[in-house]
Amino acid sequence: MKALILAAGRGRRLKPITYSIPKTLIRIEDKPILGHILSSIKACGIKDVVIVTGYKNNLIKEYVGDGSKWGLNVVYRYNRKYKTTENIYSVRLAADELLDDDFVLINADDLFSPIILKKLIQARGDVVLAVDSEGTLGSEEMKVSVDEDGRIVGVSKKLDPLESLGEDIGVMKFSREGGRVFLDTIDEIIENKGPHFYFQEALNYLSNQRYPITYVDVKGEPWIEIDDHFDLKWAKTPIIQMILDRIRSFGRKLR
Repeated sequence: MKALILAAGRGRRLKPITYSIPKTLIRIEDKPILGHILSSIKACGIKDVVIVTGYKNNLIKEYVGDGSKWGLNVVYRYNRKYKTTENIYSVRLAADELLDDDFVLINADDLFSPIILKKLIQARGDVVLAVDSEGTLGSEEMKVSVDEDGRIVGVSKKLDPLESLGEDIGVMKFSREGGRVFLDTIDEIIENKGPHFYFQEALNYLSNQRYPITYVDVKGEPWIEIDDHFDLKWAKTPIIQMILDRIRSFGRKLR
């Protein structure tokens, strides 16, 4: 299994911090967001990582290097169009590294308990999303709706919160077969509609075709997507302390 980390964005809502560094290198407690992500990946037994960079990509490469300080093998893809495309284009750039293996997809502004990632890896299914059914849903949350059989039928910020199961936290797993279908769908969307979409557009297309997309409910596990200064403040206390507690008890939690 591999991990794909999408780290091309500029983090405009976190200015002035992101004038000098990309969002994923903002320090939370003892290390940058990206460092916490890589530590969780390592803890879950994944060794091969693809990072798609864009904004200030040299700083990310300087920090991570070849991944050896985490015991990982890291390769990079550079999205030179990061100013004018959405993350669906970043996924496409990494496709050649992903076609022959299962992989997890992680947004580089996500801070999360490694238990979430482990549950996702252990879940059955070709496309599996980590969904939090406990949080408050508003206009900015990436919401998920399901049918009576538990199959995901919609992933969008535009969904009605009252008709949604919960929030897609930005971490998901693809089997080799599911990944190929997902990546082929991304190619089709970019060719027909352009690169100005989130990759969830491909998930919506597949759900409309009744492709089996399932989920793991991660309610109760700490995580946060760091979009703005309010999120950043919340991430620094108490979210990070909860995550560090999960890391310390990681082995016991999974027995």
